[in-house]
Amino acid sequence: MPYTGNGPLNMLGNIQAQKIAELLLDLKVNTVISGTKMASVETADTITKVQEAADCLGADCIPRYVETKQIPDLDVESILTQSKKDASGLQNVSSGWLNRLEDDVTTSLWDQSGKSWKHLLYELSKGSDQDNVVIAVGHPALHIAMMGHCLNLTKEWLGSFHLNAGSISVIDFPDGPSGTGVIRCINYTAHLGRWSIPITRSTQADEEY
Repeated sequence: MPYTGNGPLNMLGNIQAQKIAELLLDLKVNTVISGTKMASVETADTITKVQEAADCLGADCIPRYVETKQIPDLDVESILTQSKKDASGLQNVSSGWLNRLEDDVTTSLWDQSGKSWKHLLYELSKGSDQDNVVIAVGHPALHIAMMGHCLNLTKEWLGSFHLNAGSISVIDFPDGPSGTGVIRCINYTAHLGRWSIPITRSTQADEEY
């Protein structure tokens, strides 16, 4: 998602949203939650439309119904813009960029992401199905912080994770939402095709492995 502002998805954002929706088509999604920012809402809407067309697309034999919700606590862009540093460039270039923000900014991000995490757990607890699938759409910083809450870390660990735009991370709850969340996957980007992030460093220019 864009670092600042409330603009719509650009061309690349629309392509990535479609690729995300296509990958998630193999899952029966129950709920899609997002913030109120335009880019998040448009991404959530794309995922929902593809899910509800699963029968027409041959991915399911019956129509699906997806509940969508917009939750203001998932909007962290206004917090990040409080920083006096140009973090918009940092997030696209370097891992650990969240550690370079001022302490009051990361504290606000951490506190608000804690509320977002509780919203996510609440949505998971509402489902009677053991395979209840909830999709959360938002800024990479939000997802990084929520994973920190999942692992019972502190805000000092925020710089230990890095997520790219359009990536997918998966958290499983084998014992239900009241149990411990298990992070199965972080920053998965293979579905993005030419915009995917290499898993290992290229050795093409190296003299030896």
